[in-house]
Amino acid sequence: MKFLSILLILCTQLFVCSGQTESPYNFNWKRELIYASGAGLVAGGGLLCSFQSRPLTVAQINSLDKFDVPGFDRTAINKWNPKANLASDIFVYGSVALPGFMMINKRMRKDFLVIGFIYAETAMLTLGVTELTKGLAKRARPFVYNPEVDMNEKTDRSARHSFFSWHTSMTSAICFTTAKIFSDYSDNQTHEALVWTGAVIVPAVTGFLRYEAGMHFPSDIIAGYFLGATVGYLVPWLHKRKPLTKGLTLSPYGLEGGAGLYVSYEL
Repeated sequence: MKFLSILLILCTQLFVCSGQTESPYNFNWKRELIYASGAGLVAGGGLLCSFQSRPLTVAQINSLDKFDVPGFDRTAINKWNPKANLASDIFVYGSVALPGFMMINKRMRKDFLVIGFIYAETAMLTLGVTELTKGLAKRARPFVYNPEVDMNEKTDRSARHSFFSWHTSMTSAICFTTAKIFSDYSDNQTHEALVWTGAVIVPAVTGFLRYEAGMHFPSDIIAGYFLGATVGYLVPWLHKRKPLTKGLTLSPYGLEGGAGLYVSYEL
């Protein structure tokens, strides 16, 4: 929770951001409704696919062989820690507070519609892809291989939703979205570096807690982390206001005893 608290505190530095008056984002109802509808369809499809998964039977569980698990992931099999599981819940649901906390800044309050859509699209897209993958992969969680865990836990439908980690992907998506939005509004590179550091650390800690809880293999956590980070960065990026001038620019200028031509190209 210290890492999440640090990220929240750093976001208050938006109060002192200066030098920018124009919003870094464009808001277009037609575009936002298309984006949000697409993300909503992905989320709905993912949840439907996930809910259709059938629990493992006792016979299927007893037939599992831990040596079928890749060596890289096998260390998670003997993990089982309900306290770490609870802590990971606190991290993922605590990160949901970040969008509201960002509204402290006056400039961002003016852009609450586009920022709200950005967070909503990020969350729905991350949820949909994660749940769709879980429903298709049907990978048993590490604790299913652990003989010390109660059979009731192993026969729950969610026990075969290991790949990949929703806690990690969602925390990563929200934290990276927050850091990207912060960077787009801020003109203080030191504050940006601190916020990005927090955005990288918080989902990593969340993933570690899921590993310690016996809920996910390392590969599940890595995949979830990179999916969330990718979505969390790209969604705000797609909403960025485009520069007034792009591409090749030719500008003549005078020199003592002659003239010259300034050539630049903006990517």
